[in-house]
Amino acid sequence: MTNLDQLLDEMALCARRADFVGLGSLAPRIEAALGALGQGVDPNALYRWQGKAKENAQLLDAAGRGLRAARRRLDESRAARKTLQTYDKKGRKSDVLPDGLTAGRF
Repeated sequence: MTNLDQLLDEMALCARRADFVGLGSLAPRIEAALGALGQGVDPNALYRWQGKAKENAQLLDAAGRGLRAARRRLDESRAARKTLQTYDKKGRKSDVLPDGLTAGRF
């Protein structure tokens, strides 16, 4: 196993653990390992690295989707403090209390 194999495996592990600091530190190390390859690289190694890179891309894409979903959920939670939303018979959101109005005691 080469240094590049180890770095690609480390990238997959960081992506699975949501270690974004670790991912950030890997980019320059992977670039350096790629730059050091030179000519005459074993075709089997290229095929192996391509597979690992595709898997890492899928992991990173999934992590991005998870982050976007979490951000949407946080935005929805913040918006819920401003107004009360419910769903109608067709599954569409509707406001029960418009922005600015609050329920009070009589």
